[in-house]
Amino acid sequence: MAEPAKRNRSSETEPDDESSGTVLLQRWIELPDGRMELLEIPLAPADFLDPQLEDTMVQGRPHGRVRHYLVDLLERHFHDQPDVMILDDVKHLLGPGLPGPAPDVSVVRGAQDPDPELESFDVVKQGVVPCLVIEIVSPSDVRIRRTDEVDKVRLYERVGIPEYLLVDAPRRATGHRFRLKAYRLGSNRRYTLIEQDDQGCLLSETTGLRFGVSAAGDRIDIFDARTGDRLRSALEEEEGRKAAQAAREAAEEEVRRLRAEIARLKKLDP
Repeated sequence: MAEPAKRNRSSETEPDDESSGTVLLQRWIELPDGRMELLEIPLAPADFLDPQLEDTMVQGRPHGRVRHYLVDLLERHFHDQPDVMILDDVKHLLGPGLPGPAPDVSVVRGAQDPDPELESFDVVKQGVVPCLVIEIVSPSDVRIRRTDEVDKVRLYERVGIPEYLLVDAPRRATGHRFRLKAYRLGSNRRYTLIEQDDQGCLLSETTGLRFGVSAAGDRIDIFDARTGDRLRSALEEEEGRKAAQAAREAAEEEVRRLRAEIARLKKLDP
């Protein structure tokens, strides 16, 4: 096959007036001569709600960092529970006639085929829907933001996803802090907002986790609702081990110094 040609068409459509940066969609198409061409165009709400399997949404490094951070925390927390899957930007096939979004993060319990390498998650074949879906609402484009905040609320409610958490990334409208909103499916099959607890956290009953925002507003905190412990990322744990090792080495050095000083003083004692 010939080398793929790349054409950037992002300038062909003017960004939304309320957008400070256009979210891009990258999609490969095959040309009549057999060459593959990478289209890079402004993301439309319809494609955001129902992307193709090969689509890549370019939402910037901040969005990716938050998603990877949440996935890391959840995978580490549930690593010893084989019936729990953590899906990261995987297309969900929700049923005939329904769009198939690719949530930023999904927590699934009891899937029939918990293959971590699956390309899409078919709720009919798997026999379950995710118990918790997390979307990171980072785009400043109001049309795309509305898809997470309105369209997906209706969709996830319709298919019976028990809990839906929205993570609004820091931007001017949020006071440059993270902001959380979450819904829980009631007995009437309708979503209601999850209220904050005394510590300002939102309880996910399906996962046994509490989601909150750090005091500085610059980090999402997740707590084990049973123990109260904050989940820590691999980086945080590594930094903790290094700090503990440094403290041990400093303490051992101080002990050696004191012993040497005691020995010196004994020699001076007549």
